[in-house]
Amino acid sequence: MRILGRDRARVMATILLATALTGTLGAAAAAPVAATSGLEYVALGDSYSAGLGLAPSTKLPVPKCGQSEVNFPHRVAEQLGLDLTDVSCSGATTSDITTAAQFDGADPQLDALSDSTDIVTLTIGGNDLGFVTVAATCAAASAEGPLLQQKNQPNCESYFAHAGADNPATVLSDLVVPALASTYRAIADAAPNARVFVLGYPNLFRDAATIPDSGCFTRLGTEPSSLPVGTTDLAYLHGVETALDAAIQSSAADAGFTYVPTFAGSLGHDVCSGTDEEYVNGAIVAGFGLAPGSLHPNERGAEFLAAAAQDAIEASEPAEPASVGDAAAASAAPFLLVGGAVLVAALVVAIVVARRRRTRGGRGRA
Repeated sequence: MRILGRDRARVMATILLATALTGTLGAAAAAPVAATSGLEYVALGDSYSAGLGLAPSTKLPVPKCGQSEVNFPHRVAEQLGLDLTDVSCSGATTSDITTAAQFDGADPQLDALSDSTDIVTLTIGGNDLGFVTVAATCAAASAEGPLLQQKNQPNCESYFAHAGADNPATVLSDLVVPALASTYRAIADAAPNARVFVLGYPNLFRDAATIPDSGCFTRLGTEPSSLPVGTTDLAYLHGVETALDAAIQSSAADAGFTYVPTFAGSLGHDVCSGTDEEYVNGAIVAGFGLAPGSLHPNERGAEFLAAAAQDAIEASEPAEPASVGDAAAASAAPFLLVGGAVLVAALVVAIVVARRRRTRGGRGRA
């Protein structure tokens, strides 16, 4: 069977019309995708948010903050198309979030929040606990001790057992937990329409069950990223980390915020795990002190934190509900798809029948 001339044109026009109708309906019936593009995102927090030690620097809010262009807030904002205001600053405590000007030009971080803030991320509490100071106290001359700073002590677990008010467990319960609660309330008041995501800190030290037989100790400065902590104190510091993480999680839940776990997911990626697996740096000697990135996330660690935050934000983003018109179009689409095909077939048959009649009529007249 051949269809020529005007008959072919009619068939093609009908096919195009049916295709256009069904294609339009298919697009209208597609499931809506949650969009975060353009949402106002404010990043608060300390050096784990700021990305201390990662180059290049934003020099914001001030250069002393050590804020990096590749910290996890910047990575999240780029991936999700968020409008980022990053006021995270290394060394920040809860008071620097709420009331204190940490440096000249670095106002309380809470000032960046408003009614229009959509998303907030936060890491805080480690400096209130004085965790870096605690870890530095645990630096030892060998895997069996003694401590470098407290030479009369075999390990820091023994030292802190007699530290009274400076014992990390006491500081955590008496100072850090109340400070977290008041800080979270202040954030909720300053950004009443925001979804707040509180990230825990990644794991730095091994627990007793996962310390290898050979240990993890490396003398300070003998490796690019060394771990001058004795075997006993690795497990002790892991316990301090675990307690801090639990306090952050509980306080975030009490505030109605979303806790983003990073501690459990980073187990096995500590300084003892090997350079290809580590999410965090060990002690990095620079001159007569330690480099800024010591005991902080490296590039892999920043990527890990970003992925955790991004997943949490995306999981909380509601999809736009389909409109009544979209729902009606979606339900009608299968019928119109079939109807379009039937219409094309009917037209083809009609054209063929008409041509045969014309052909037969012409022969009779001849």
